[in-house]
Amino acid sequence: MTPIRLFSTRAVCLRQNAIDLRGFCSSASALSHIGSAPVFIPDNVQLMLDVCNRDEDRDMTPLIVTGPKGKLQVSVPSFARLDLVDNGKKLEVKVADSEVKIQRQMWGTLRSLINNQVTGVSEGHVVILQFVGTGYRAELLPSGRQVSVKVGQTGTTLFDIPEGVTALSPQPTRLVLEGIDKQVVKQFAANIRALRPPEPYKGKGIFVNNETIKMKDKKVK
Repeated sequence: MTPIRLFSTRAVCLRQNAIDLRGFCSSASALSHIGSAPVFIPDNVQLMLDVCNRDEDRDMTPLIVTGPKGKLQVSVPSFARLDLVDNGKKLEVKVADSEVKIQRQMWGTLRSLINNQVTGVSEGHVVILQFVGTGYRAELLPSGRQVSVKVGQTGTTLFDIPEGVTALSPQPTRLVLEGIDKQVVKQFAANIRALRPPEPYKGKGIFVNNETIKMKDKKVK
């Protein structure tokens, strides 16, 4: 005889409902909250699409952002639409078709990149490193282009300061980095932090800006 398998009616209904929810969704696709937010343009910042240097292979057009602190550029894909509104005080970033996955993914990213460049050429980006621990310190060498870092080691580690980044050490346990390109400044700070990331048992390490960690109890053998 063939064995008869018994199923719970409630379990079958729950599984069927789960399948229905996965296979059908009645909600409309939402707009990008970051991408739809306008970029505010200060009076001392100019934007210009450099169509003469368009990259045909990547289908990108450079957007030149110029301000009192320098000049940067952002690669704008062909599906992006940039509109200056409110007498040039705001920049609206749009895409040709928000239903296309790659356009929807790049919408907010492109808006953030443009906003970072506008902030960089007008105000600059600042990162503060805090050295917490016995003997942890950073020193700016006389050349002004190298930083000497000591974090509980017998020797020191030298870091070359990237082009476009300035460093200041008002205290031995404090290092201030500033530059117009946010990616370069943050990456340099990350390289220094990687030398001794904050650890959760004694709270020692190199902290970036207002970084905090959750302390743990010491391991007991």
